[in-house]
Amino acid sequence: MFKATLRMTAISALSFLVFSAAPSSALAAKGRDTDNPGAKKAAHGKTVFDLAHAEIFSPVQTGPLHYSAFYEGFKRAGEDVMVSAVNITPESLEGVKTVVFAGPSRDVWPSEVDSLVKFVHDGGNLLVLLHISKPVARLTEPFGIIVSNFVVSEPENNIGGQSQDFYVSKLAPHPVTEGVKKIAVFGTWGLMTENKAQTVAATSDKAWADLNRNRVLDKGEPVQSFGIVAVNQFGKGKVVVVTDDAPFANKFINEGDNKKFTDNIIRWFK
Repeated sequence: MFKATLRMTAISALSFLVFSAAPSSALAAKGRDTDNPGAKKAAHGKTVFDLAHAEIFSPVQTGPLHYSAFYEGFKRAGEDVMVSAVNITPESLEGVKTVVFAGPSRDVWPSEVDSLVKFVHDGGNLLVLLHISKPVARLTEPFGIIVSNFVVSEPENNIGGQSQDFYVSKLAPHPVTEGVKKIAVFGTWGLMTENKAQTVAATSDKAWADLNRNRVLDKGEPVQSFGIVAVNQFGKGKVVVVTDDAPFANKFINEGDNKKFTDNIIRWFK
């Protein structure tokens, strides 16, 4: 297993979005201390796609950039799937097994983060897919997964000759990467992991932080490997963070091994 880290001498810490909330941080520490990958999961419950945070695309619409094929994948796996436009509270999470945040464009509030940290610690699953990084930065941090506010470019394994569209083939062994050789991304952020979180998919060592988003490597832009997919078994629950939502979109779910990757996430949560 490899762990993606950033050389902070090469890139400002401000390029990664970290928001600390005391209640979440305290529970995060508790989650690390009591982490038990073999613990029995909570009773069977619903899979809920969040629609309360101005998600740009929908899990129930069939357009090319929506996530209906992924949504149907949960159904095929025998899950009870629904959407929810209600803000996250302990009450809204009753009877829920898995929460999916797919491309929110409105910040997840600190009280919602606290509720979700407890939800995962007690045996729930959380999947976070980034379209814009800032709205979920506060959410992923308590789980040891810190997302960037820069887009990543890659000089190799490009799709259509675009530096921000590429195949991610640097994969670590894990249930979500089992049988996967390459994940196709189409404009992705970066991440780094700490504590017990693990980076299971990353760019090559030649990738760069495209700070001005001009798709060209400019002087001063750090060149190194950046995390793309991270996981954490937190308390009794599981977390997956993917820094691009495109692999789950109808248009791209069959690119590379995206379909296998998305199915693996569903299977791991079960």
